[in-house]
Amino acid sequence: MKTNTKKLYVTILLLLATLVFFWDGSTARAATTCTFTVVDNTMTLDGDCTTDVTILIPDGFTLDGYGHTITAMDPGGSHFVGAIVANGGSTAYVKNLTVTTSGLSNICDAGTERLRGIMFEGASGSITHNTVTGINQGPSGCQEGNAIEVRNAPFDGTHPGTVTVEVAHNKLSDWQKTGIVANGDVDVSIHHNAIGASATQDNLAANSIQLGFGAKGSATNNNVDGNQWKGTSDYAASGILVYLADTVNVSNNNVGGNSDVGIFVISDSGTYANNRVFDDGPDHPNSSYDIGFGNYGNNSVTNNKVRGFDTPYEGVDDGKNKVIPDPQS
Repeated sequence: MKTNTKKLYVTILLLLATLVFFWDGSTARAATTCTFTVVDNTMTLDGDCTTDVTILIPDGFTLDGYGHTITAMDPGGSHFVGAIVANGGSTAYVKNLTVTTSGLSNICDAGTERLRGIMFEGASGSITHNTVTGINQGPSGCQEGNAIEVRNAPFDGTHPGTVTVEVAHNKLSDWQKTGIVANGDVDVSIHHNAIGASATQDNLAANSIQLGFGAKGSATNNNVDGNQWKGTSDYAASGILVYLADTVNVSNNNVGGNSDVGIFVISDSGTYANNRVFDDGPDHPNSSYDIGFGNYGNNSVTNNKVRGFDTPYEGVDDGKNKVIPDPQS
Protein backbone atom coordinates (compact mmCIF):
# COMPACT_ATOMS: atom_id res chain seq x y z
CA MET A 1 0.00 0.00 0.00
CA LYS A 2 1.35 3.41 -0.94
CA THR A 3 2.22 5.87 1.81
CA ASN A 4 -0.45 8.40 0.77
CA THR A 5 -3.07 5.62 0.76
CA LYS A 6 -2.14 4.75 4.35
CA LYS A 7 -2.60 8.37 5.36
CA LEU A 8 -6.03 8.46 3.79
CA TYR A 9 -6.97 5.25 5.58
CA VAL A 10 -5.92 6.74 8.92
CA THR A 11 -7.90 9.91 8.14
CA ILE A 12 -11.07 7.90 7.58
CA LEU A 13 -10.58 5.93 10.79
CA LEU A 14 -10.23 9.21 12.68
CA LEU A 15 -13.47 10.46 11.16
CA LEU A 16 -15.21 7.35 12.40
CA ALA A 17 -13.81 7.63 15.93
CA THR A 18 -16.44 10.10 17.13
CA LEU A 19 -17.31 10.69 20.76
CA VAL A 20 -20.87 9.94 21.84
CA PHE A 21 -22.22 12.20 24.62
CA PHE A 22 -24.83 10.71 26.95
CA TRP A 23 -27.49 12.61 28.85
CA ASP A 24 -25.64 12.23 32.16
CA GLY A 25 -22.61 14.05 30.74
CA SER A 26 -20.44 10.96 30.29
CA THR A 27 -18.82 10.03 27.00
CA ALA A 28 -18.05 6.80 25.20
CA ARG A 29 -16.14 5.92 22.06
CA ALA A 30 -18.45 5.17 19.15
CA ALA A 31 -18.41 1.54 18.06
CA THR A 32 -18.17 0.60 14.40
CA THR A 33 -16.93 -2.57 12.75
CA CYS A 34 -16.80 -0.88 9.31
CA THR A 35 -13.42 -0.76 7.61
CA PHE A 36 -12.49 0.44 4.14
CA THR A 37 -9.76 -0.08 1.61
CA VAL A 38 -8.80 3.27 0.14
CA VAL A 39 -7.32 3.79 -3.30
CA ASP A 40 -7.06 7.34 -4.60
CA ASN A 41 -10.45 8.94 -3.78
CA THR A 42 -12.47 5.74 -3.41
CA MET A 43 -13.15 4.06 -0.07
CA THR A 44 -14.40 0.52 -0.63
CA LEU A 45 -16.26 -1.21 2.18
CA ASP A 46 -14.40 -4.39 3.16
CA GLY A 47 -17.47 -6.38 4.27
CA ASP A 48 -20.81 -6.30 6.07
CA CYS A 49 -20.53 -4.26 9.25
CA THR A 50 -22.39 -2.47 12.04
CA THR A 51 -22.16 1.06 13.36
CA ASP A 52 -23.73 3.19 16.08
CA VAL A 53 -22.44 6.46 14.65
CA THR A 54 -22.64 8.20 11.27
CA ILE A 55 -20.14 7.06 8.64
CA LEU A 56 -18.71 10.25 7.09
CA ILE A 57 -17.44 10.41 3.52
CA PRO A 58 -14.39 12.69 3.24
CA ASP A 59 -14.67 15.59 0.82
CA GLY A 60 -14.48 14.48 -2.80
CA PHE A 61 -14.53 10.77 -1.98
CA THR A 62 -16.65 7.92 -3.30
CA LEU A 63 -17.98 5.34 -0.86
CA ASP A 64 -18.26 2.08 -2.82
CA GLY A 65 -20.23 -0.47 -0.81
CA TYR A 66 -19.10 -3.26 -3.14
CA GLY A 67 -22.39 -5.05 -2.43
CA HIS A 68 -21.92 -5.04 1.34
CA THR A 69 -24.27 -3.81 4.09
CA ILE A 70 -23.90 -1.19 6.84
CA THR A 71 -26.35 -1.81 9.70
CA ALA A 72 -27.07 0.96 12.21
CA MET A 73 -27.62 -0.04 15.84
CA ASP A 74 -28.22 1.84 19.08
CA PRO A 75 -25.07 2.58 21.11
CA GLY A 76 -24.92 1.33 24.67
CA GLY A 77 -26.72 3.68 27.02
CA SER A 78 -28.17 5.87 24.27
CA HIS A 79 -29.85 5.64 20.86
CA PHE A 80 -28.72 6.07 17.26
CA VAL A 81 -29.01 9.63 15.94
CA GLY A 82 -28.52 11.23 12.53
CA ALA A 83 -27.72 9.67 9.20
CA ILE A 84 -26.13 6.27 8.77
CA VAL A 85 -23.99 7.57 5.88
CA ALA A 86 -23.39 11.28 5.21
CA ASN A 87 -21.06 13.64 3.38
CA GLY A 88 -18.12 15.09 5.26
CA GLY A 89 -17.48 17.91 2.78
CA SER A 90 -18.90 19.71 -0.23
CA THR A 91 -18.78 16.74 -2.64
CA ALA A 92 -19.54 13.05 -2.10
CA TYR A 93 -20.58 9.92 -3.98
CA VAL A 94 -22.22 6.70 -2.73
CA LYS A 95 -22.74 3.57 -4.82
CA ASN A 96 -23.31 -0.19 -4.55
CA LEU A 97 -24.14 0.00 -0.83
CA THR A 98 -26.90 -1.49 1.30
CA VAL A 99 -27.93 0.55 4.35
CA THR A 100 -30.29 -0.74 7.03
CA THR A 101 -31.04 -0.67 10.77
CA SER A 102 -31.55 -3.19 13.53
CA GLY A 103 -33.80 -2.66 16.56
CA LEU A 104 -33.54 1.11 16.87
CA SER A 105 -35.24 2.79 19.83
CA ASN A 106 -38.45 4.70 19.12
CA ILE A 107 -37.19 8.10 20.31
CA CYS A 108 -37.96 11.27 18.36
CA ASP A 109 -35.10 13.57 17.35
CA ALA A 110 -34.92 16.91 15.55
CA GLY A 111 -32.54 18.73 13.22
CA THR A 112 -29.34 16.93 12.30
CA GLU A 113 -30.16 14.14 14.75
CA ARG A 114 -33.16 12.92 12.74
CA LEU A 115 -32.76 9.37 11.42
CA ARG A 116 -31.72 9.08 7.77
CA GLY A 117 -30.25 6.32 5.66
CA ILE A 118 -28.03 8.32 3.28
CA MET A 119 -27.91 12.11 3.62
CA PHE A 120 -26.15 14.84 1.67
CA GLU A 121 -26.31 18.25 3.35
CA GLY A 122 -24.75 21.13 1.45
CA ALA A 123 -23.02 18.72 -0.91
CA SER A 124 -23.08 17.94 -4.62
CA GLY A 125 -22.49 14.45 -5.98
CA SER A 126 -24.44 11.27 -6.61
CA ILE A 127 -26.28 8.49 -4.78
CA THR A 128 -26.63 5.57 -7.19
CA HIS A 129 -27.26 1.81 -7.28
CA ASN A 130 -27.85 1.50 -3.53
CA THR A 131 -30.37 -0.46 -1.45
CA VAL A 132 -31.80 1.41 1.54
CA THR A 133 -34.18 -0.62 3.66
CA GLY A 134 -35.64 -0.62 7.16
CA ILE A 135 -34.87 3.03 7.99
CA ASN A 136 -37.47 3.14 10.74
CA GLN A 137 -37.90 2.94 14.51
CA GLY A 138 -40.67 0.38 14.55
CA PRO A 139 -44.28 1.62 14.96
CA SER A 140 -43.16 5.24 15.26
CA GLY A 141 -44.83 8.57 14.62
CA CYS A 142 -41.53 10.48 14.74
CA GLN A 143 -41.08 12.83 11.78
CA GLU A 144 -37.83 11.22 10.67
CA GLY A 145 -36.62 8.04 9.03
CA ASN A 146 -35.90 9.26 5.48
CA ALA A 147 -34.23 6.66 3.28
CA ILE A 148 -32.35 9.22 1.15
CA GLU A 149 -32.26 12.94 1.90
CA VAL A 150 -30.63 15.79 -0.03
CA ARG A 151 -30.81 19.23 1.56
CA ASN A 152 -29.12 22.61 1.41
CA ALA A 153 -29.95 25.94 3.05
CA PRO A 154 -31.68 28.30 2.50
CA PHE A 155 -35.18 26.84 2.25
CA ASP A 156 -36.99 29.99 1.06
CA GLY A 157 -36.81 29.46 -2.70
CA THR A 158 -33.68 31.56 -3.24
CA HIS A 159 -30.59 29.95 -4.75
CA PRO A 160 -27.35 31.55 -3.60
CA GLY A 161 -25.28 28.35 -3.67
CA THR A 162 -27.15 25.52 -5.37
CA VAL A 163 -25.81 21.98 -5.00
CA THR A 164 -26.43 19.41 -7.73
CA VAL A 165 -27.16 15.77 -6.89
CA GLU A 166 -28.15 12.71 -8.91
CA VAL A 167 -30.25 10.09 -7.10
CA ALA A 168 -30.67 7.14 -9.44
CA HIS A 169 -31.15 3.36 -9.68
CA ASN A 170 -31.70 2.93 -5.94
CA LYS A 171 -34.07 0.44 -4.26
CA LEU A 172 -35.85 1.73 -1.16
CA SER A 173 -38.22 -0.10 1.19
CA ASP A 174 -39.67 0.04 4.72
CA TRP A 175 -38.59 3.57 5.49
CA GLN A 176 -40.48 5.74 7.99
CA LYS A 177 -41.30 9.31 6.85
CA THR A 178 -39.99 9.75 3.28
CA GLY A 179 -38.33 7.60 0.65
CA ILE A 180 -36.41 10.32 -1.22
CA VAL A 181 -36.60 13.93 -0.03
CA ALA A 182 -34.91 16.95 -1.62
CA ASN A 183 -35.33 20.26 0.23
CA GLY A 184 -33.92 23.76 -0.15
CA ASP A 185 -31.28 25.10 -2.52
CA VAL A 186 -30.75 21.86 -4.42
CA ASP A 187 -30.98 20.84 -8.07
CA VAL A 188 -31.73 17.13 -8.12
CA SER A 189 -32.19 14.48 -10.77
CA ILE A 190 -34.23 11.67 -9.21
CA HIS A 191 -34.62 8.92 -11.78
CA HIS A 192 -35.00 5.17 -12.25
CA ASN A 193 -35.51 4.43 -8.55
CA ALA A 194 -37.79 1.72 -7.11
CA ILE A 195 -39.44 3.14 -3.99
CA GLY A 196 -41.64 0.99 -1.78
CA ALA A 197 -44.18 2.28 0.71
CA SER A 198 -43.62 3.53 4.24
CA ALA A 199 -43.47 0.90 6.98
CA THR A 200 -45.28 3.19 9.46
CA GLN A 201 -48.47 4.38 7.75
CA ASP A 202 -50.50 3.81 10.92
CA ASN A 203 -48.49 6.48 12.70
CA LEU A 204 -47.66 9.31 10.28
CA ALA A 205 -48.40 10.80 6.85
CA ALA A 206 -45.62 9.55 4.59
CA ASN A 207 -44.44 10.53 1.11
CA SER A 208 -42.41 8.32 -1.22
CA ILE A 209 -40.79 11.25 -3.09
CA GLN A 210 -40.73 14.86 -1.90
CA LEU A 211 -39.32 17.95 -3.59
CA GLY A 212 -39.82 20.90 -1.29
CA PHE A 213 -38.96 24.35 -0.02
CA GLY A 214 -37.31 25.73 -3.14
CA ALA A 215 -35.89 22.53 -4.58
CA LYS A 216 -35.32 22.43 -8.34
CA GLY A 217 -34.83 19.56 -10.75
CA SER A 218 -36.76 16.49 -11.82
CA ALA A 219 -38.28 13.18 -10.77
CA THR A 220 -38.58 10.93 -13.82
CA ASN A 221 -38.91 7.23 -14.66
CA ASN A 222 -39.37 6.09 -11.08
CA ASN A 223 -41.53 3.20 -9.84
CA VAL A 224 -43.23 4.49 -6.70
CA ASP A 225 -45.61 2.94 -4.17
CA GLY A 226 -47.96 5.45 -2.59
CA ASN A 227 -49.02 5.78 1.04
CA GLN A 228 -52.13 6.24 3.18
CA TRP A 229 -52.44 8.12 6.43
CA LYS A 230 -54.36 5.73 8.66
CA GLY A 231 -54.69 7.95 11.71
CA THR A 232 -57.68 10.09 12.64
CA SER A 233 -56.23 13.55 11.96
CA ASP A 234 -56.98 15.35 8.69
CA TYR A 235 -53.66 14.65 6.97
CA ALA A 236 -52.85 13.19 3.56
CA ALA A 237 -50.05 10.85 2.51
CA SER A 238 -48.83 10.62 -1.07
CA GLY A 239 -46.72 8.92 -3.66
CA ILE A 240 -45.06 12.09 -4.97
CA LEU A 241 -45.29 15.42 -3.12
CA VAL A 242 -44.09 18.72 -4.61
CA TYR A 243 -44.37 21.46 -2.00
CA LEU A 244 -43.21 25.04 -2.65
CA ALA A 245 -40.78 23.80 -5.30
CA ASP A 246 -41.45 25.60 -8.58
CA THR A 247 -40.37 24.76 -12.15
CA VAL A 248 -39.74 21.07 -11.45
CA ASN A 249 -40.30 18.28 -13.97
CA VAL A 250 -42.20 15.20 -12.76
CA SER A 251 -42.70 12.88 -15.72
CA ASN A 252 -42.89 9.25 -16.81
CA ASN A 253 -43.31 7.88 -13.29
CA ASN A 254 -45.41 4.87 -12.29
CA VAL A 255 -47.20 5.53 -9.01
CA GLY A 256 -48.88 2.41 -7.63
CA GLY A 257 -49.80 1.06 -4.22
CA ASN A 258 -52.54 2.86 -2.34
CA SER A 259 -52.30 6.63 -1.94
CA ASP A 260 -54.42 9.29 -0.30
CA VAL A 261 -53.11 11.52 -3.11
CA GLY A 262 -51.05 9.92 -5.86
CA ILE A 263 -49.27 13.08 -7.06
CA PHE A 264 -49.77 16.07 -4.76
CA VAL A 265 -48.61 19.46 -6.10
CA ILE A 266 -48.59 22.73 -4.12
CA SER A 267 -46.21 24.62 -6.41
CA ASP A 268 -46.17 26.58 -9.67
CA SER A 269 -44.61 26.53 -13.14
CA GLY A 270 -43.87 22.82 -13.13
CA THR A 271 -44.24 20.18 -15.85
CA TYR A 272 -46.17 17.00 -15.02
CA ALA A 273 -46.46 14.68 -18.00
CA ASN A 274 -46.95 11.02 -18.89
CA ASN A 275 -47.29 9.75 -15.33
CA ARG A 276 -49.36 6.64 -14.56
CA VAL A 277 -51.10 6.90 -11.17
CA PHE A 278 -52.94 3.68 -10.33
CA ASP A 279 -54.62 3.00 -6.98
CA ASP A 280 -54.76 -0.57 -5.66
CA GLY A 281 -56.68 -2.04 -2.74
CA PRO A 282 -59.35 -0.67 -0.40
CA ASP A 283 -58.97 2.67 1.32
CA HIS A 284 -58.45 2.76 5.08
CA PRO A 285 -61.64 3.77 6.96
CA ASN A 286 -59.89 6.83 8.39
CA SER A 287 -58.69 8.09 5.02
CA SER A 288 -60.30 11.44 4.09
CA TYR A 289 -58.72 11.66 0.63
CA ASP A 290 -58.66 9.55 -2.52
CA ILE A 291 -57.27 11.80 -5.26
CA GLY A 292 -55.18 10.62 -8.17
CA PHE A 293 -53.59 13.92 -9.19
CA GLY A 294 -54.08 17.03 -7.06
CA ASN A 295 -52.83 20.20 -8.75
CA TYR A 296 -53.01 23.19 -6.41
CA GLY A 297 -50.93 25.63 -8.43
CA ASN A 298 -50.31 26.94 -11.93
CA ASN A 299 -48.65 24.02 -13.71
CA SER A 300 -48.59 22.17 -17.02
CA VAL A 301 -50.33 18.82 -16.48
CA THR A 302 -50.52 16.73 -19.65
CA ASN A 303 -50.98 13.16 -20.88
CA ASN A 304 -51.25 11.57 -17.43
CA LYS A 305 -53.27 8.43 -16.74
CA VAL A 306 -55.17 7.85 -13.49
CA ARG A 307 -57.08 4.76 -12.34
CA GLY A 308 -58.86 3.64 -9.17
CA PHE A 309 -59.35 6.94 -7.32
CA ASP A 310 -62.68 8.42 -6.20
CA THR A 311 -61.44 11.76 -7.56
CA PRO A 312 -59.10 11.12 -10.50
CA TYR A 313 -58.03 14.77 -10.92
CA GLU A 314 -58.42 17.90 -8.86
CA GLY A 315 -57.32 21.26 -10.23
CA VAL A 316 -56.72 19.74 -13.68
CA ASP A 317 -59.04 20.95 -16.45
CA ASP A 318 -57.29 20.13 -19.71
CA GLY A 319 -54.07 18.68 -21.11
CA LYS A 320 -55.38 15.41 -22.60
CA ASN A 321 -55.22 13.62 -19.23
CA LYS A 322 -57.10 10.34 -19.05
CA VAL A 323 -59.07 8.32 -16.53
CA ILE A 324 -58.48 4.58 -17.03
CA PRO A 325 -61.38 2.26 -16.07
CA ASP A 326 -60.84 -0.15 -13.19
CA PRO A 327 -60.21 -3.75 -14.33
CA GLN A 328 -63.51 -4.95 -12.79
CA SER A 329 -65.36 -2.32 -14.84
